[in-house]
Amino acid sequence: MRIMTWNVYAFNNKKIKNGIRYILSLRPDVVCLQEVSHTSMQWLQTIDGYTLNTCFDSKHQKTTSRNIYICTLTKQKPIRVTKRIYDNGFSNSILTKMYTSILHIAEQHMVLIVTLTIRGKHIQVTNTRLSCAIGTHDRLQEMTTLIQKTKNRTIPTIYCGDFNVVDNKLFNRLTGWMRGFQHFDYLLDEREAFEKLFEKEQLINIFRGKSTAFVNRPLLQFDHILVPDIFKIRSHTLLQKRFGSDHRVLIADIAL
Repeated sequence: MRIMTWNVYAFNNKKIKNGIRYILSLRPDVVCLQEVSHTSMQWLQTIDGYTLNTCFDSKHQKTTSRNIYICTLTKQKPIRVTKRIYDNGFSNSILTKMYTSILHIAEQHMVLIVTLTIRGKHIQVTNTRLSCAIGTHDRLQEMTTLIQKTKNRTIPTIYCGDFNVVDNKLFNRLTGWMRGFQHFDYLLDEREAFEKLFEKEQLINIFRGKSTAFVNRPLLQFDHILVPDIFKIRSHTLLQKRFGSDHRVLIADIAL
């Protein structure tokens, strides 16, 4: 099974088509996309050979044509699609206020879950973007709640998306003031806390130690593909070309 995840960046309408065309030329089974603009989402609906499912990433307060989406493309038509909210809280951070006052958008904290049959086996794939406008403890709680609401005792679950986890403590110290950090948020080793959660849930972070942002230093593994530890990972790749996004494309080949 070949699975990909990519935060395309919502204002990247010009180059996203080239990026998606290249991604699809690699014949993936599942493509998880985050921060997809309304215009790009409509274009994705026209792609032959793949089924598109969506949920809201952010809603625009004035016009639906500026909504931002989470999108999952699948080669096989899903046998079930569900959407769940994993955080009903409201962030009062400076960054959230900027989203509201300047961009007029509100984050929806939704996860898109598709259930597929691939090579005779049922599998769940989740796709989401965790907020970057909240403290480290709140983001960890978002991930914990998301897993609790989506994991299935009988069907293995793969977790994909932009989780906005910051590996670099200095980066958190420099940006925490605008992301609503409290004192205890600065003290948390965010990567260590997330990895402990993944280990508890018996999940492998395929791209651990790899920077998925547009820079290699500081190391910022925002994006993730998490697979159950019962799966064998055949190969994994980070594309160097970003096609106009500030995130790289993650590709993993998994033996189910």
